[in-house]
Order: sequence, then C-alpha cells, then structure tokens
Amino acid sequence: GNELTVGEWRHVAMVHDGANDKIYIDGALANTKAVAGAMNSTTSPFGIGYDPIGGALFFNGALDEVMIFNGALNDAAIANLYTVQNIAPTFPAGMVANYSFSGNATDGTAYGNYGQVSGAMLTTDRFGFGNSAYNFDGQGAKIDVPNSLQLNSGLASISFWVKANALPASGEGYVLSHGGWQERWKISLPSHGKLVFTTNYENGISDMDAGDGNELEPGVWSHIVMVHDGAKDLIYKDGVLANMKDVVGPLNSTVHPFGIGYDPIDNGNFFNGALDEVKLYNVALSAPEVAALYATESTSPEVPTDLVADFPFAGDAHDATQFENNGLPGGAQLVTDRFGFGSNAYAFSGADSIYVDNSIQYNSPLASISFWVKVGELPAQGEVYLLSHGGWQERWKISLPSHGKTVFTTNYENGISDMDAGDGNELQVGVWTHVVMVHNGSKDQIYMNGALANEKDVVGNLNSTILPFGIGNNPIDGGSYFTGELDDVQLYDVALTAQQVADLYGVQSTAPVIADGLVAYYPFNGNANDMTPYRNNASASGAQLDDDRFGRANKAYQFNGVSDEINAANSTQLNSDYATVSFWINVNELPGNGEAFLLSFGGWQERWKISLPPHGKPVWTTNGSSGISDMDSGDGNELQVGVWTHVVMVHDGAKDKIFMDGAMVAQKDVSGTLNSTTFPLGMGYNPVDGGSYFNGSLDDVQLYNVALTDQEVADLYTAQSTPPTPTDVAPPSAPLNFVADVLYTNVGLSWLPSTDDVGVTGYNLFQDGEKIMTTANTTAGLSGLPQLTEFTFGVTAVDDAGNESAMTTLIVTTGEEETPDITPPTAPGNLMANMGANSAVLSWEASTDDRGVAGYVVLVDGLYYDSIPGTSTSVFIGGLDTETLYTFEVYAYDMAGNNSTTAEITVSTTPPVQTAEPGLVAWYRFENNADDATGYQNHGVIGGNPTFAPGPSNAPAGSTGMAIVFDGDQDSVLAANAVQLISDYTTVSFWIRVDGQNIQDAEAYVLDFGHWDQRWKISLPQHLRIVWTTNSTNAQFPNAIHDMDSKDGNELVIGFWWFVTMVHDGENDIIYLDGVEANNLPAPGTLNSTGRPFGMGSNPIEGGQYFQGALDEVKVYNKALTPEEVSRLYQTGVTGTRDLSEKLAGAIEVLYPNPSKDEVHIVHKLQGSESLLIRVFDVEGRQIDARRFNRYDLASGELITLDVSGYQAGTYFINFVVDGQNSGSAKLTKE
Repeated sequence: GNELTVGEWRHVAMVHDGANDKIYIDGALANTKAVAGAMNSTTSPFGIGYDPIGGALFFNGALDEVMIFNGALNDAAIANLYTVQNIAPTFPAGMVANYSFSGNATDGTAYGNYGQVSGAMLTTDRFGFGNSAYNFDGQGAKIDVPNSLQLNSGLASISFWVKANALPASGEGYVLSHGGWQERWKISLPSHGKLVFTTNYENGISDMDAGDGNELEPGVWSHIVMVHDGAKDLIYKDGVLANMKDVVGPLNSTVHPFGIGYDPIDNGNFFNGALDEVKLYNVALSAPEVAALYATESTSPEVPTDLVADFPFAGDAHDATQFENNGLPGGAQLVTDRFGFGSNAYAFSGADSIYVDNSIQYNSPLASISFWVKVGELPAQGEVYLLSHGGWQERWKISLPSHGKTVFTTNYENGISDMDAGDGNELQVGVWTHVVMVHNGSKDQIYMNGALANEKDVVGNLNSTILPFGIGNNPIDGGSYFTGELDDVQLYDVALTAQQVADLYGVQSTAPVIADGLVAYYPFNGNANDMTPYRNNASASGAQLDDDRFGRANKAYQFNGVSDEINAANSTQLNSDYATVSFWINVNELPGNGEAFLLSFGGWQERWKISLPPHGKPVWTTNGSSGISDMDSGDGNELQVGVWTHVVMVHDGAKDKIFMDGAMVAQKDVSGTLNSTTFPLGMGYNPVDGGSYFNGSLDDVQLYNVALTDQEVADLYTAQSTPPTPTDVAPPSAPLNFVADVLYTNVGLSWLPSTDDVGVTGYNLFQDGEKIMTTANTTAGLSGLPQLTEFTFGVTAVDDAGNESAMTTLIVTTGEEETPDITPPTAPGNLMANMGANSAVLSWEASTDDRGVAGYVVLVDGLYYDSIPGTSTSVFIGGLDTETLYTFEVYAYDMAGNNSTTAEITVSTTPPVQTAEPGLVAWYRFENNADDATGYQNHGVIGGNPTFAPGPSNAPAGSTGMAIVFDGDQDSVLAANAVQLISDYTTVSFWIRVDGQNIQDAEAYVLDFGHWDQRWKISLPQHLRIVWTTNSTNAQFPNAIHDMDSKDGNELVIGFWWFVTMVHDGENDIIYLDGVEANNLPAPGTLNSTGRPFGMGSNPIEGGQYFQGALDEVKVYNKALTPEEVSRLYQTGVTGTRDLSEKLAGAIEVLYPNPSKDEVHIVHKLQGSESLLIRVFDVEGRQIDARRFNRYDLASGELITLDVSGYQAGTYFINFVVDGQNSGSAKLTKE
C-alpha cells in the first residue's frame, strides 16, 4: 500500500535510530524493522540518482529537497517536515524571470530558473557590448527554460529586446513561447514583420499583431512588451502602445517549457535574429511602467569614447575596449610582433581569418581604422582583404591588390568610392607598416607610417551594415584571404586628424619599456596565460589544469609523461644575457631512463634547459659565451615523488646556481653571457627534439632577465610558500542539466551555469574519470571519438579561489561513423549445438566487424527464432521435439544492416532423460571422481591434485560418502556446458567446508557457470560470508548484475561443514544455510544463458582464485526451489516426489481451456488469506515461468489468468505452491 506511483510526487523519509530502521511516506510511518546498533562509516561518495559504488542502477524520475540529518528524527519531526515542504509557495507580484544574457542564460531573479542554450551564440547587444545578447540562426538554435509554477500566473507581461536578422520567407518564427497557442501564450514573427501575440485564456484563444507601421526592421534593435491584464492583450514597441485587443479572463497554465527562439512544443519555427533582456512578470505592467522600462533599458551604460574597438592581439583576439566585443580566430596563429614580443600579433596563412560580431558602435557616420601590417606574400591576381566591415556592398573594406598599394573602399550615402595608397606607397613584403584609413565626411584618406599617402573627395556619411567585421579575409563572400601578419587593429567612430594619426604612429612605433625584470609569469590560474605586460601567452596541448600546492583546483598544470606539453612563443625579452628561472614542481613519477625536460628555452644546443634524470636531482644546463655547462642539485637534493618543491635556476654571468625551497643547493663557475635562441619556451617536454615528456605537475613558472640574488630567491620562496589567506571557501554549485547531443562520432555537451558566492571562473570536463579540458563556456564539443562506444562524462565548476564543485556525470554512447558502412561482419565461427531432449544451446565464436557487430539472428529450420545482442555468443532454444533432426543457422549483422554469411549446423535432439528428482540437471557426488550422477552424465574433469576424504557427518542418509578436497593451489573441476543447465530460474545446492584462505585473493571461486558477466557465480570473500552473484535480463537492463552475501552472523566458519542453497526465482536471489533462509534480496529477471563451462573450485574464466576446502553433493536444478523444498533437501537429501493430487484438488477447481493457445484461466479454492506461487515447468522439469500472489492479493474465487502465448508448443506442468507448501501440478498442453 506504500508503492510509489509513476508521475506523482511523494515525500519519503528514512530513519535509523540505533534500534530500528523506519520508512515514512508523506509524513506517516509506513514500515519499521528492528535494526540495532550504530551505522558504519564509508569512504565512498554520496550518489544521487545512481549507485556510486557499482556505477550503475540509474533512477528514472525526479528528486527534490534531498536532506541528510546526523540524528534520528522522530515521528512528529517527520510529520512537520512533510507539512512544511508540502505547502505550495506563493509568489509576490513582480518579475518572475530575468534573462540579461550577460555571457550566459542564467535567470537573474531569486527563482534561478536557468535557460539551457543549444546552438544560440553570444553576440553584441543594442549598445555594442560583446557577449551580451544571444543570436539565433533560424535553423536550430534555441534556449530552453524548464516550466515552473511562478511562470503560470493569470496575468502576464513579457518584455524583451529583439533584432531580426531576416524576416521569414513564409510561415512564422517563434520569438518566445510558453505553452504556445495550444495552452498559454506565444510571440511570433511572420513574414510581414509585425510581431504576433497569441494568448490561450479561460474563454478561448486570441491573437493580434503589432499593427501597421510597427514592423520589425532587420538589423535594428526594438524594445517589445506584451501584456495580458485580464481584460486586454496589449503590445508596446519602444515604450509606446502599438496595438491592443479585448481578451477577458486569466491565462491558462501549461506544462511545457519556456522556449526562447523556437517553438518548444513542436520543436520548430526557429527564429533568425538576436534577443536580449528577456523578462517575465506575473503582473500586468501599466503604460507608464512600460515607458519607464524602455527609458531605462534604452540608455547606454557606456563611457563616452572615440575608440570603439581595440584588438592589440596580446595573446588573444580580445577587444580591449569597454565593449569587449572579442574576435574569434579562424585558423590565424599568434606570432611575434614588430618589436619581437612573442604571441603579440596574428599571422594569416592565406586561409585564415578573425571574425568579430557586428556592433552598433562600428556603424558611425565617420570612421577611422588603424592597424599594423606585414605582408607575407602579395596576391598573384585580384586582391586580398585585410579588413572589412560591410565590404564595398554596404560600408567599407580595406584590400591589397597585386600591385601592393592598399585600397580603401567606402559605401556612403552618395555612392561607392575606392582609392589606393598611391605610387611609392606600396607595402613591402616582410616589413611592418602602420596604416590608417579615415572617412571624415568630406574625404577618404590613407595614412602610412603617420604621413598622409593619398586622399579623395567623398562627401557624405558612411552607410551602416548588419554584417560582421572581418579580419584577414572577405567575411561576406568568403575567400580573398590575406597572407601576412596584422597587429593593433583599432576602430574609431570619429575621423582622426593628421596630427592625431601622426601621434598614434609615434606612440605605436616605439617599443614599450618595461622596467621590471620579470619577463614571463605563468601562474596557471585557470589557463596558461602570461601575466606580465608582455602577454606572451602559452598554449597547453594535452596538459590539464590540476590542484596546486595549496589544494586549490585549476591552479597548476599536470603533465602525463607521454604527450602533454605547454609552449610559449620565442620572444625578445626572454633572450637576455643573464637569467633566473623559478617554478614549483610535484613529480608523479621519475623517468625510468634518460631524462625528462621540465623547462627548456633553446635546450642545451642554444640557451638553457632544466631536466630531471632517474636519480631525481634536477639538472641546470646552460649554453653561453664560454661553452656548455650542466650540473645537478647534488646528493640529498632529490625531488621527492608527490611533494611540491620550489626550484630556482640562476645564471649571473659568473656562476650557475640551483636553489631548492629558498636555499642554494648547488653552484658552479660558468662565466659569460647566455646565448640567444629562436626556439620556443617549452614546458613539460623537449621543444627542440620533441619527446622527453615529464610526468608530474608544474606551477608558478617565472622567467627573469636578471639574476636574482640569494636573498631575493629566499624572499620569493617565502612569499610563494605561504598559504593564501582564505577569503572564499564555498565551492560553486554542481552544474545541472548536463545533456549530450550525439552526431555520428561527435558529442556536444552542455550544462546550466553553476552559481557561486563570488563567481564561477571555469568548468572542468572529464571523460571516463580523466580530465580532458577546462573551459569558461557551458558547452563543449568532442569530435572523432570511437564509434558505438559508451563514455562517462563529468563536469565540475571552479571559482577563482580554486574551490571545485561536486561532479555531475552523464553516460553517452557515440553513433556510427559518418561515412557509409558497406562492409558486412565476418560469419560466426565454430558454431556448436549442445542438444537436449527438447532444447538446445547454440554457441559460436564472435564475428568481427570494422564498426562493431550489432547482433546475431538465429534461425531454426529456416525460420526466424530470435535476435540477440552482439555481445552474446550463445542462445538457448526450447520447445523442440525429442529425437528430431534440426538445422540451426546463425548470422551476424551490423548497425548499417549489413549481414554476414550464415553459419549452419544440423543435429538431432536426444532421447528424454529421467532424473532422480524433478528439475535436477546435475549432481556431483564426488565418490572418488567428478562424475555427474544424473542421466545427463555431464562428467567433470579434475584439474590439479585434489584429494577425496569422507564427507559431512551431519549430512542426511544417502548423502554420506566421499567429498572432494581442494588445497587452494591449482585444484579445480571443470564440466562442459550443457543445455540442461540453462534455465530462466535455478537452484544450486552443495555441502561446503572451508579449510583456509589465500590471502592474496579478495575472494575464492566456489562454483561458477557463466561468471558474473553472463549467468551466475558463487564465491567466498575473506569475510567468509558466501556470495551469490546473478546476471539476468529484465525490463530495464539486458544484463542486470546482482550480488549479495549471506549477511553478518552467517560466516562459514573454517573447519565446519555447511549446507548451502542458492536460488534465483525470477524476483529474488535467496541464500539458505542449513535449510534456513539467510538473505533474500530483489533481483528481478530471468537468468541469461552462457556458452561457458561449469567450474568448481576456481575461476574458470580468468583462472586462479582457488578455493581451499571441501565440496560434496553439488546439485543444480533448472527451477527455483521453494523454502519447503530447500528444507526437505537439507533434511533428507532430496526435494521429494510425493503424490500431491489430493492437495491439488483442495486448492484448484479447474484449469481451462486445455489445450490452450494464448491464455489459461484458473479457478481456485483459496480463501484470499493464503499466498500463492505458480510455477510452470516444461517436460524436462525446467522452470520457464512464475507468478506470485501475496497474502490477500487474491479474493476468494477470483479468476487467475496466465498468458501462455509466448510458450513454445508442447506439454507443460503448472505447479501450485500455497503458503510455501507444494500443492501439486496440473498438466497443460500448449498449441
């Protein structure tokens, strides 16, 4: 009566109070059980929605308000908790959702109902600020917001800013929708450009558009507010009422999510445009409130400035202005700039570009464009684009024809103009040149190196464009790629004067003077950026962010010793005469031979390297004016595995020195200056020759162009070894709504932004437990993964203090490769048939396929019998006639539907076999041999040198005799796989005496048939509680693996004989000791088949795990024995063959129809207070089905119906067990 109902929320509380375990449902005690004692501790993680120890058993449903108390709540406290949490919240009038789209789709209200972004890209907002609005491509980009109670108010106001990229050619695009026209409201954009507000309210459905004259203009931002006030629907555009309509009554509620940019009900009608500042209210805003909202949101927060874009290319393509409209490199690579500073300019190879979102700031009437250019190669013909915003078609472009004179083309209110820089002003290949283009309203002007090169009368304002700003190519038509380098690209919304241009050239042509001796600093705080003014940012390849010496997440880099590396470009400031190199290091593993490179700049060949040999003493190698020198840190100064150490290397012109943890440990006379190098700075490997990879972590890498003194090194160590004062110890929330989008072998992952008291700085992404990347985004794309492979992905959030959240995980299986699969699998090999009287087990060697075998098809006499997964290589076939010839065929198929050739075998079933007990299919008495005493005679083969000794003295008469004794070293018995051993249900019984244990084995294998991964095993761990492991198929899992032990107090004490019985009855796994139930746990499903042998005394699959002790009277049944039968088996040695016809007549009145094709109806004589178990056996005694009724489940005289449509045609016996007592069987003929 306390079952959870699908689709209904219930409050559940579990309590352990030291005396009892209790379960409460909806505040009321549902069940209790005496469980005395304190709970044990654990080192395993706390899992929500799955089993974190086994990594499986995933829950399908929703959870909320998960709370753990460190004490036992009483009945009153539980009832009160339920009452409090069951009160529906009330929502104050006002804003219930606020999506400012400032870098993400978080909800700025207290409700925190975040949006999930899929395909939509951050773009500039109405003021030109980058990453402050979302652009939707009209083809699949969308944002989903979960439905929530506060969004379903009777009145509503919806406010947002919108910019259409293009109007739909037909139909309509959904801008926003919550329940759509079907349930609540939607806002859509038809081809006529007038937004439509559709509402579904208690009296019907209404829609209206914004009215003539209120069309959206592509490329122009508009403020829209839609209001339903209970009497009218109203539309406001830019603060002014545009249209209204009488619509009386509250809005209806919806169960659908809130969709942004598309129709979330039908998953279509994608909007092509940009949205910002989406706000939902549960009240109707008045006209003055709408006007005030527009006035506030239409006022730009910008600080007045003429410089509207500044791309210094200092380690990235970021915009250094307040607008932060960052560029997106498309292949362009960072290189040294005109002053020799590394990673401070971008190189374009003739196929590269940098893309920058369009911005209102770039669309001024006047304009100046300043940049530095170094041509790598002039175009052979036509022209290449250096910069373009709207191109010649809409606004301006700057191009370079084959003659080398830059061309400035402008599109203005009176036409189109272009001019080149004029003769004598050609750009020289390989030479940096400063170029400024100006449109001042009356002239177009070109300046080169601060001087006017050419000008032309061009009267009028520049036209605007909705197109992006392209660097290095033509962003409109594609192509026209530039070969060369660009730097310091700047856009102004005014016309610079000649003096301003000259001043700009004077400033930018002078190398910056940086007095500080620190010329590179890589703190590894979430990235590999250089924090000095030189901004020589490094790039990490494979190396992953890790915990630093203070335990802060993402504050150091870890290298795997195989392929991980970090590179920083060569740069002039690094090539000083003297040098100091400071870093922190934590070694994971010393190299087995040779040496690992920790840091290298020019290596031993040109400048210096720092390496780590197998002896653990770091080596400082310098190449200078006096030659090459190297020295290690000396004995007693080895780096310790797992210990963070501060290391400083110095060359001061007279000596090379090594410092460890602030103290000098080695020095050597090395006079002269260091040589320069052209190689990059490599971290974690040898950047000159490749290889020599380091296995460990590095942090706080610092390079100086001076030699630090001993005191300066000591001070540096003191400063860097002091733990920072914690100001933020709270980790971010775990990322939620972790989802995957699989396309062939590519996986797109996304999640909701985490929250933090200070701010989230990044997310760590894991694949199968290994960190694979760190990103600032809430999306990640992985391409080229192995096909049809299951991965477990995880994501955590990290804040600036290095606190890391809990991990959210997701299991994802990749698809097939994109290219068509036309290759069929190989044929199943070595097809074999293990025949019984009425059944067979087919087994074969697995087929192979270039992309994986999806499954196998089995045919009997040319007719389809079954299809099984590609991981299986055996199948049980029942319902066969005795002593009849059959042809069995098996072929493999792949995911593309390619079929292998067919493997075929023709073989006959056997005569029926009579056994001593019904359902007994194997009996090993061990009377000085391992023979099977049943008629099947599936004798075992003895391995090793087990002995035989008298069996258990406490066994019933008829079971006494000899027993087999295993010494725990190479002893085993192996019986062939046999068809009679395969059944949906089973019972395994045996006498066992434990004589000792192999300490090196976690568990010994007692009996095994198909192992844990196919059918079942019985093992004995060190704690001596025997374990029963089964592998079943049920409605949820094709391989449901379940194991349990005999519970505390039921240890198999060494030296004593025990009678053990294991049962799998289709619903539970049960362990009996000496005929008494010891443990019983749910394990729904029918046992899987196997083609493996039956092993006794060892692990027959991987080998080893030998049992040390004795076994006797091993019996296997193809049915689940009842408790009564188990007890009788222990007491008498047999399950019994009594005549139960009288008991059957007392329980069952009639069974009809018989013969039957689909259903059998049973009229019983039970009173309703009895329990009833119905078991169905085939003619071989194999149990094929079961049906259970607990006490009071059946009313007196209630008809029982069995579905027999899935049975093979033949004879069956329906067995009735009433209150645990066998009450006989009735014969059934299945047609």
